[in-house]
Amino acid sequence: MTTTDLQPTVTAKAGLSLETGLYLFVAVFLAVVIAATVTFGAVGLAMCALACVPVCYAMILLITVGK
Repeated sequence: MTTTDLQPTVTAKAGLSLETGLYLFVAVFLAVVIAATVTFGAVGLAMCALACVPVCYAMILLITVGK
């Protein structure tokens, strides 16, 4: 048996998976919201919620249309 016979049959996929990227995005977003709330109090929390309104609206429209 030579070293060329011991080639791995499965290659690793480069980059992050979609699920890992989403979890990372949620973790970073929550960290930013917590930091804003600690720094600015209720105003920081309200501004984060206000920034999420267009995103929620767009998601509701996409769900309604069926995409």
